[in-house]
Amino acid sequence: MIFSNRIIKYSTVVFTAALMIFLAGCNDVKYDKEFKSESPSGEKTVTVKVDHVSRPDVFYNDECIFEYSGSGFSETVYWNVEWISENEIRLYLDSYEGEDYSIDIPDE
Repeated sequence: MIFSNRIIKYSTVVFTAALMIFLAGCNDVKYDKEFKSESPSGEKTVTVKVDHVSRPDVFYNDECIFEYSGSGFSETVYWNVEWISENEIRLYLDSYEGEDYSIDIPDE
């Protein structure tokens, strides 16, 4: 009886630890590539993370400020970032019409 209680407790601890490690790493597993773009003054940097079907999410100070809601692409596409101002970027594709987004950068 005591032996089986220890096994159950040990299994529960191992399972919980494994689950926590998996969930902590899930965010990084979602993305295949990432690139950074710095503002003209150099004071701000955004990170564009792209998944396996070329859907971009944009991060500023580790906070997601833009999530792509489309279904993705059957081929690899390369997103461009153009700084409009210190507080706004343009995320777009040269090869696809309609894939052009204006994204506000939050104040710190």
